[in-house]
Amino acid sequence: MGPFLGGVVLPMCIVVLLRIVRPSLRRLFEDVHIDQARLLFRRERERLEARFVTAVAKAEPNEMQRWDEARWLDEVVWARDRKSRRLLALVGVRLFGESPFDDAPRHSTAIFEFHKGRWQADGKHLDRTLPAQAFAGNNRLEPVASRRA
Repeated sequence: MGPFLGGVVLPMCIVVLLRIVRPSLRRLFEDVHIDQARLLFRRERERLEARFVTAVAKAEPNEMQRWDEARWLDEVVWARDRKSRRLLALVGVRLFGESPFDDAPRHSTAIFEFHKGRWQADGKHLDRTLPAQAFAGNNRLEPVASRRA
């Protein structure tokens, strides 16, 4: 009976235990990761916004002036990309002058991505969407609970 316990039952118990504990450990590590990423984002926000505008200018040259004159909103909505599991910071932006005849502001959501310990500003954005609205109809994003947002 000894070899059976050591060779079959013990490994099965370890596998079952790991399956039970793994989600809790994953949440713990993600929480620590999120807290560090949020702190880093707050420290680098101004530089990231400037890099974001530069990235938009390269991708959409005709949008440069509008993004350069944009007003960045204070609130940050935290999200996670369901596919890549990367943390995202969604920041609202008020853009002005869509056309020479349009002085009304429009909102957009700038998307910053945390990857390999660094925030990236690639110029990705959701037009005509505020950060809190980004989850509606977008199955790729999931909200991240804000403990200390």
